[in-house]
Amino acid sequence: MTRRGLVLASYGTTRQDARRRDIEPLARDLCAAAPGAPFCEAYLSAPVRRMLRRKGVSAPGALGDALAALADVGVERACVQPALIVAGSTLDALLAEASGWEGAFPGGVAVGEPLLSSARDLRDVARAIAEAHPVRPGRALVLVGHGATGGANQPYLALLDELRAQGRADAFLGLLDGAPGVDEVTGGIKAAGLGTATLVPLMLTAGSHVARQLADGAPDGWQAQLRAAGVEADLDMRGLGSLPAIRTVFLNHARVALRP
Repeated sequence: MTRRGLVLASYGTTRQDARRRDIEPLARDLCAAAPGAPFCEAYLSAPVRRMLRRKGVSAPGALGDALAALADVGVERACVQPALIVAGSTLDALLAEASGWEGAFPGGVAVGEPLLSSARDLRDVARAIAEAHPVRPGRALVLVGHGATGGANQPYLALLDELRAQGRADAFLGLLDGAPGVDEVTGGIKAAGLGTATLVPLMLTAGSHVARQLADGAPDGWQAQLRAAGVEADLDMRGLGSLPAIRTVFLNHARVALRP
């Protein structure tokens, strides 16, 4: 039987509380899904890795480091599960790098799908978010994603459609990079007659970048802009990785990639 190895590849975070809450549970679940298989983590963000090194914090290395470690212990087929939300430029770079390692593994390198990759994913993710954030009268649920290049933002929009189809008329979607932005979200909330909102990062982990762009400490952040428009807003800093049902979607993708 081909010896398989697994890599969890996330963007990474400089905040150890976010790592413990949002990344480590997914890593544990992936290990449990492939008992006995060598396992490594990778942080895809070079700036995150550099910052952690400067702080003297032990953290995952680059994807190439993880794949090299698997090859060194005799893994014959490597599976890389991206902890990404959509198939944007970060996934493109991951696929290109992974393909360069094909020769190191007799069984090749398989790459799992990101979170929002199918109609089933959309249903499962929408249900998980709705359960984690029940309807609160008069309050909007605002999901905020990073945004991606090209047409890769379509799954974000499809997720909002799915939430609405599941009865969540209080749900709104915003993107840090792309449309709809904060102005469009604010307009939608006010048009719906809602006076309060909860901002929820549509990201694996809510780290420093979320605090900079969304939270109270940022004078031009989303909370401040919503409040200036008359919408009182709070922020839920939990990343999607903290939700067991979200982790199950990633696990299902990894299981497919692990198949011979």
